[in-house]
Amino acid sequence: MCQFAVRGHDMKDCQTPKELAQTIARHQLTNVQFALTKSFPDSGDITSLNPGMGTYFKQTFAAEGVQIALLSCYSNLIHPDAKKREAILTRFERYLAHAKYFGAVMVASETGSVLPQMGYTEENFSDETFEDLVGVIQRLVAYAEKHHILLGIEAGLNHPLYSLDRIAMLLDRVPSEWLGIIFDPTNLITIKDYQQQVALTEEAFARFGDSIVCLHLKDYQVIDNKIDVVPLGEGCMDYQKILQITARHKPYCYVVLEGTTDAALPRALALLQKEDH
Repeated sequence: MCQFAVRGHDMKDCQTPKELAQTIARHQLTNVQFALTKSFPDSGDITSLNPGMGTYFKQTFAAEGVQIALLSCYSNLIHPDAKKREAILTRFERYLAHAKYFGAVMVASETGSVLPQMGYTEENFSDETFEDLVGVIQRLVAYAEKHHILLGIEAGLNHPLYSLDRIAMLLDRVPSEWLGIIFDPTNLITIKDYQQQVALTEEAFARFGDSIVCLHLKDYQVIDNKIDVVPLGEGCMDYQKILQITARHKPYCYVVLEGTTDAALPRALALLQKEDH
């Protein structure tokens, strides 16, 4: 058994929090990964965050039977400009401080890039960049622990956290129960090894399953020598086996769909519910 969720900003044409909550509930889902400024760009900057705002969203979603399981604050945590990085980390800390009012159990992000606008560079793979990342995560984990909120970190091929080895190294360097891994197997495959995705997932749970707090499920096709994300069930991901592995190691784990928006969601959920029984 898994607890399925969607990203709030994958639900289109929702003008109000109530409409978003109702749309999610209409699909018989009870969890959401919520990015405040992506779903509602006019919600303001970090100074707008306050306990009343969080409680409002929590109550509005709860009225429809939906929990804000993850609060998204995806940011370039290792931005090369010191002033901009400090603003990013301060924003993240503010999300950590207010997550409980939203009812979220964690605040999530990828690690970022040494490039200001993100993107690919081999500099991301250096030991120096990894050490820089460790310092950032240590700071954020200390803040997360203070507020009793999980820090959920997601790896990706173009990031300093680009492999299972690097994830394991980070967990060794920052041994805290408040640091959790959001595992997205599609983020760690290339056109050379995409057929090993199930083995990659099994290895991840074997090596650091205790720290995996959420799974992202992102289907894909290999087109023109590239991996393209498609709605769940329309690609070549062996999601059945990946779900079986997840349920065996982490019963009732949060499983968030990515790349599956409104129109494709009913079919995707029907496939998932079939596998989950």
